[in-house]
Amino acid sequence: MKRDWDLLRKQLTDIEEKHDVLADIPSEPRWIDQTEAEYSRQYEEYHTIKGRIAGHLELLIDDGYVDGVQVLRGADGHIAFGLSSPRLTMAGHDLLDTMRSKPVWENIKSAAQSKGIELTFETIKMLGTWALKQVIGAS
Repeated sequence: MKRDWDLLRKQLTDIEEKHDVLADIPSEPRWIDQTEAEYSRQYEEYHTIKGRIAGHLELLIDDGYVDGVQVLRGADGHIAFGLSSPRLTMAGHDLLDTMRSKPVWENIKSAAQSKGIELTFETIKMLGTWALKQVIGAS
């Protein structure tokens, strides 16, 4: 899985605003009136989306940005979620505050790209201060 910072930003925002952080996972396809190939394609797409969302939540959980969310992975590849009043930790709020403003967030991403810097949680925090000054100075 390739890390998607826009998805991480959306997940942080959804948790802060008490939206369903799993809402973007489509319903599991059912084999009704389609060919086996079509069902397999639909199931693979479903599994890919679910895995992508789960993987990004795990990044936020593992680094201590989110609490009250569990991602459970079975040996057979099955993914289940445990939700118990999902919330941002203090570090999660700090990260989201850095990423919240669209102009600041776009400056962070473009600065990292132009300098050839990979975005990490630490890089975002450092570039956030610089990007905020750029946005404020441009106003």
